[in-house]
Amino acid sequence: MKWLATERRVELAVFALALVLRLAWVGVIQYRGGALFGPDAASYDALAMSVLEGRGLCKWDYQGLFTDPNHAILVYSFRPPLLPLVLAGIYGVLGHSYAAARVFMALLGAATCLAVVRLARQLFGCREGAIAGLLAAVYPRLIYYSGAIVTETPYTFLLCLAVSVLLAAQRSQDTLWRWPLAGALLGLATLCRSALLAFVVSVAAWVFLTRPQKGRAAWEAALVIAGFCAAMGAWWGRNYAIHGRPVAATTEGGYTLWVTNNERADGGGHCFWPDDKASFDGLSEVEIDRRFYQLGTAYIRSHPGRFLELAAAKFVRFWRLWPHASEPAVGIVAAVVAGATFTPVLLLAGIGAYVERRRWRDLSLLYLLIAYCTALHMVLMAITRYRLPIEPFLIVLASRGLGRLCNRER
Repeated sequence: MKWLATERRVELAVFALALVLRLAWVGVIQYRGGALFGPDAASYDALAMSVLEGRGLCKWDYQGLFTDPNHAILVYSFRPPLLPLVLAGIYGVLGHSYAAARVFMALLGAATCLAVVRLARQLFGCREGAIAGLLAAVYPRLIYYSGAIVTETPYTFLLCLAVSVLLAAQRSQDTLWRWPLAGALLGLATLCRSALLAFVVSVAAWVFLTRPQKGRAAWEAALVIAGFCAAMGAWWGRNYAIHGRPVAATTEGGYTLWVTNNERADGGGHCFWPDDKASFDGLSEVEIDRRFYQLGTAYIRSHPGRFLELAAAKFVRFWRLWPHASEPAVGIVAAVVAGATFTPVLLLAGIGAYVERRRWRDLSLLYLLIAYCTALHMVLMAITRYRLPIEPFLIVLASRGLGRLCNRER
């Protein structure tokens, strides 16, 4: 049992280090005034307050979209619900305190580092688990966003848990409960960041293709989908009750598709309204979403060359070594630090993937997730902040690369 005690000590040390660093960053933010980072944080905070005030998950939006520049409508499904509901719970108990919300984010960020330890240990062993946990604990971008009241930290935590449970389920022949649990965790992650919606289909296909007994694999894939639907069901039912029609994730997707695929798009996070405002007058929230989907898909079909050009630009933006200093909540110093730390992680991850190239099946779920996120943001909006949730998986691969380099030094 000595090995178990050692693993527990490693986990405790990683959690303690990660939590101290994140709480210190929260302290710095609060000392500087504690303002929210960017418009997304303000939106989630407003939704949380709307819940506490008895209005539910709704806010006024779309001002500037219509011919009347002062007109706006109440939107009920524009943002995913998990983070606003969590914030509402925190505010309801502790008051409207950004500090309390940030402490909660710090705890989630530290717990994410534990998930990284266990994920690397599952794949590569105890030493790599300790290396990955240490890298995640001190990784500046993970620390930075633990002070932001946005979806990155809870989404990353849920995603790491889901992947860890899926890998454990893949190695087990006896327990079926992990499959619906993994699906439920993917559902909760989707309720935090709607971009993950289609990934469950990829996971189900991965389960079927990687499991040796295809009849059993079909049931296991179905259990993943069932767990996902169970987690999403209340949100789907609520949306149908409000709008009278299905809303699979949010009503933000149409705008995101259009604003990143039109004649003025640059592949980044620049947002604006279309010139044809009259076509949106009188439309409901769901109808606006569908109108934007129509405009976005029509542009892609009629301008395939421009679409490919934008997709290439988005790929570069998504994988650039440092964020644009003009991105929300990013300055020059943060951009430099991010680039200086992401670059070695990316290089070490490449080494790790090469070293384990013959175990590509064992690592295929990580590669699938990285490919999914990359492809998605080559179509939709691409900024380096949206890459953050897959960076813990790069850290896991980097732990193997660093472990191999340490072996060669010996």
